[in-house]
Amino acid sequence: MPDSCYTSNLDWKDTEGYLNQLSSRSRRHFRKDIQPFEQFFDVYVHQTLAHKKIDIFYQLYLNVNKNNIALNMFPFPKSLFQGMADHPKWEFLTLYLNQVVDSNDLPTPVGVMFCYKNLKETYTPAFIGIDYRYTEKYHIYRQLLYQTIKRANQLNFNRIDFGMTAAFEKRKVGATVIHKKAYIQARDNYSMELMGVMESN
Repeated sequence: MPDSCYTSNLDWKDTEGYLNQLSSRSRRHFRKDIQPFEQFFDVYVHQTLAHKKIDIFYQLYLNVNKNNIALNMFPFPKSLFQGMADHPKWEFLTLYLNQVVDSNDLPTPVGVMFCYKNLKETYTPAFIGIDYRYTEKYHIYRQLLYQTIKRANQLNFNRIDFGMTAAFEKRKVGATVIHKKAYIQARDNYSMELMGVMESN
């Protein structure tokens, strides 16, 4: 079962304060793989979404769903994301390539975090969407993690629940890893034993 991650040290006022609570290795990672790329993005937080924007963000979500074999889950329906857009506790933290790298008249969304605000206690980036055409060059996933931390700090939350998978990347931005195990109890051991025999052959 994938590990889950969270961070609870959000008591800082600026970038230096954030860096001071990281390990030396994480600080090096930040200065190499996150800070230099922040200049290429405009960051917007959408509280509501038009239908066209939902279509775009949903496609970004599907990109990740198809690539994230660690969870291997079926894709959620678009209606779920419409429900998020209609609910005041959800917001959409979005990365747009700015004019430095994108000369289009309309900004291009290349990453989005679908975030739930839980009673001023826990900020939960529940789902993520990425345009993989740009992620290797601009480190979009890492930038989304960092911008999520900045947003939670800005809103004075006490904790971020980063959820499962990509524990290594999340640990580098200051998250604590919680190891997870799952147990099941079968009513009929025959099917379980049969699968074991098939696996060993």
